[in-house]
Amino acid sequence: MRKLFLILAATMMLAACQTTSVVVSSNQPPRVVMQKSIPAAKQAVIAKFQSRGFKVLRSAGSTVVVEQLLTPNSNERKQHASYSDGIPRARAILRFSNVEGGTQVTSSFDMIINPGKANQQKVTLLDSPDGGRLQRLLESIS
Repeated sequence: MRKLFLILAATMMLAACQTTSVVVSSNQPPRVVMQKSIPAAKQAVIAKFQSRGFKVLRSAGSTVVVEQLLTPNSNERKQHASYSDGIPRARAILRFSNVEGGTQVTSSFDMIINPGKANQQKVTLLDSPDGGRLQRLLESIS
């Protein structure tokens, strides 16, 4: 009985130590606090996104905009990409702000349909698995 109790207690302690994933959606965008200044956080974020094939469209003040061609490799992406005139793009807008203990980075992540056209549209990808992937990417930088 004592061994069973010890095993149960150890299992409960291990379960309590597990980290839980932050829930991400268009209502709760990905965010992370980094123990860095805003310029250092911007530099780290830009380097990480560029290593993943993104190009920096704009980096001014407290905002960085990165973009890359989008591969429609999921049902959510295929559904919207099917009516795009041209190759859709993935665009992340990252906002940096000072908070106690460092810099908070908050991001949007959208599919740009009909890029550069008069009927260009923006569809959020935060409500798809891409939102969780973006959250994990930001966490890996901090």
